Amino acid sequence: DFDSAGFDPRPMSGSIAYSNVDSTPVDDPFFESTSYKGAFDTDLWIEDFSWLADNLKLASITACGDITSDTTWSTSVRMTCQVFVQSGVTLTISPGVTVLSEADDGSGLAPALVILPGAMINAVGTASSPITFTSVAEASELPARGLWGGLIVMGNAPVYDGTDEVEGITGFTYGGTDPTESSGALQYVRVWYGGSVIGANNEINGITLAGIGSGTTVSNCEVAFNLDDGFEMFGGTVNLKWISALFVGDDSIDTDQGYQGKIQYAYVMIGATGNHGVEMDSKIDDTPRSFPQLYSATFVHHLDGSPESVSSDDQIAATLRLREGTGGEFGNLIVTNVANIGVFQNDCGTESRTHVLPTAGSPDYLWFSSQNIIYGASGITLYSLDSSCAGLSSAINMDPMLTLMPGEADFDSAGFDPRPMSGSIAY
Repeated sequence: DFDSAGFDPRPMSGSIAYSNVDSTPVDDPFFESTSYKGAFDTDLWIEDFSWLADNLKLASITACGDITSDTTWSTSVRMTCQVFVQSGVTLTISPGVTVLSEADDGSGLAPALVILPGAMINAVGTASSPITFTSVAEASELPARGLWGGLIVMGNAPVYDGTDEVEGITGFTYGGTDPTESSGALQYVRVWYGGSVIGANNEINGITLAGIGSGTTVSNCEVAFNLDDGFEMFGGTVNLKWISALFVGDDSIDTDQGYQGKIQYAYVMIGATGNHGVEMDSKIDDTPRSFPQLYSATFVHHLDGSPESVSSDDQIAATLRLREGTGGEFGNLIVTNVANIGVFQNDCGTESRTHVLPTAGSPDYLWFSSQNIIYGASGITLYSLDSSCAGLSSAINMDPMLTLMPGEADFDSAGFDPRPMSGSIAY
C-alpha cells in the first residue's frame, strides 16, 4: 500500500514473465514489440516522474558488500548490508540520488557506506538536488534515531599512534602521514535517522571523517536524528563549511585523535533529548594535539534539556564540552537556550587557555573569545572548570535576539528562524 516501505516492480531473472511472451498486434505502429510480460524489464521508467520515486518508495539498485571498480549511482539505491569502497576505487553519487538503508543485514550489523583509505567518494549534490541517505522506514515511523548505520570516510592523514580502528566498524584502520590527501567531496549531502547501535559502546556516527586530509571537500552537509554523534572527526585535517546537525542523540560535532581542521558556518539544534553541541577531546599532552578552529556557529540548546544520550561516556550537562587537553580557536559563536552550563572544561594539560588570541601558530593553546555569546536560564554558569584548568571565565551573557527561536526549541516545535534580528549583539 502507499505506506509500505518500498517497491521494485521489475521481474527477477528466471521469472515466468520472460516465458511465452505474446506478440503485439501486427501492422499497428502504436505497439512496441517486447520480450517480457508486464510493464517493466530492467528499465524502471516510472523513476523519472512517479509519486513513488518522489516519496522514496523505489530503489533501482541494491548495494551490499565490496565495490571493487569505479561505480556511479545515478538512481536511487537500497543498501541491504555494509558497503565498502575499496582502495583505488571511486564511488560517484549523482545529484538528487536517495540512498535508502535497511535496519540491519539480517545478522545484526547495520548497513553503512564505508569509504576505505585510498578510495574516493564523489558525492556532489546541488541546492535543488541534494543527495540523501535515509532509512527505508515508513513515514509514520519518522523522525526516529538509529534506524540504520551511517556514512564513514577513512583516509591517510595524521592521527594519534599512526593508525586506529574506526568506531562502529571493526577490522579496518585509518591514519597515515599525508595531511593534504583528498578522499573526494561531500557537497549537499544529507544523512538522516542513522546511528544504529551494533554493540555495547559501539555506534555509528552520522558522518564519520577518520584520518581525512585537507584536500577533501565537505560543505553544505547535514546530519539529522542520528542516535550517536552528528559529525565526528577522528584526527586528520579536513575542513568543513556550512554544516547542520539537528537533534542527534549524542554530540552534534565531535573532534578527537589530534584533529587539526577548520569549521565555519555550523548550525546545531540539540533539543530536549540530545547531549552536547560539541565534544572536543585530545589526549592531554600527546601530539599531535587536537586543534579545531571553529568560527561562525550557532548552537541552540533547550531550556529544559539535560543529557540523555545512550552512547556517551560523558553526561555533563553542558552545551559545549572541552576536555582532555584539546587546543583550538573558538570565535563568533552564539550559544543560546542554555539550560545548565555554557562551557564545561576538564582534564586539561599544558595547553594555554586564553581569551586573547595568540599571534603564534602553535597548536598548544585553547582560545575562546570573550566576545562569544552564551545565553540561557537565569543564573546560568557560563563556564565550569576543574581544578587543573584555568584561563577561561568570560563571554557575553545577552540575548542574541534570534528571529524565531523558542526556549524549548525541539523537532516538534512549530517553526524556527535562527537569524539574528536588527540590533542584536550578534552584530
